[in-house]
Amino acid sequence: MKASYEHIGAGILHNQLWISCPSFEFYWHYHPEIELTYIVKGSGERMVGDHIESFTAGDLVLVGANLPHTWTSYHAGSTPDSCQAVVVQFRSEVFDMKPGSFPEFNQIRNLIALSARGIKFSQSVAEEAGRQMMLLRDQQGLPWLTGFWTLIDFLGNSDNFILLSSLGYSPSLKKQSQERIDKVFQFLNQHLAGDVRLKDAADLVCMTETSFSRFFRKSTGMTFNGYLNELRLSLACRILIDHPEKSISEAGWESGFRSSTHFNRMFLSGRGISPSSFRMLYQRF
Repeated sequence: MKASYEHIGAGILHNQLWISCPSFEFYWHYHPEIELTYIVKGSGERMVGDHIESFTAGDLVLVGANLPHTWTSYHAGSTPDSCQAVVVQFRSEVFDMKPGSFPEFNQIRNLIALSARGIKFSQSVAEEAGRQMMLLRDQQGLPWLTGFWTLIDFLGNSDNFILLSSLGYSPSLKKQSQERIDKVFQFLNQHLAGDVRLKDAADLVCMTETSFSRFFRKSTGMTFNGYLNELRLSLACRILIDHPEKSISEAGWESGFRSSTHFNRMFLSGRGISPSSFRMLYQRF
């Protein structure tokens, strides 16, 4: 998947950010730093490598070096701080990655190796890690660094996580096609609920449908229609959860599925459960 390169800063080994905004904007990018992101407020869709999933507050993900990623809100919030996140970006050199040095960092080295696929931590782990990350906001210098080491050590000793992108995923980071794929992704995010055709995307980047299909699959590891359906299913899940007043048909229509039968079939195939059963499952909580 082609992505924009984000320059963090030469010679900087670690960087902490506090993000507060009306919405998380689509920004498909990568950088050589490893990134730990904790969502304090907000919801939407998270993309890491070739993995697409809905996210809500409490989401904690570790993204490896040069692994493309983005968090995107479904719609803008009503206040300037509707979406908030605390982010720590760091280089692996912080933990001296040479084999045999500082055995206390062994678990952390394993964690960093796994982060090449992206790691999502369980709710209980995320709550504790999020608490520690919020405390780091008030620290500087050596107290910050020791607190950060403690945080990453805590994550390194946890086994409550899942890996996100597929084992065979290999991002293409050549700048030559960045603008082309970015145009397609922006187009899909803006017209997700509408009538989106393969030809529309191919025309957008001046390619034939055959060439575009080959280009898209090589870049993302997914077919164009497969990727589009996954985006729409994620949006449908959010509508079903957040808007109980809307019918199943309305949720499908607003997600871009023009047939209730097709929506139910795709939802069952992609989520292993019917839309109505999915909504009932969440209503229990």
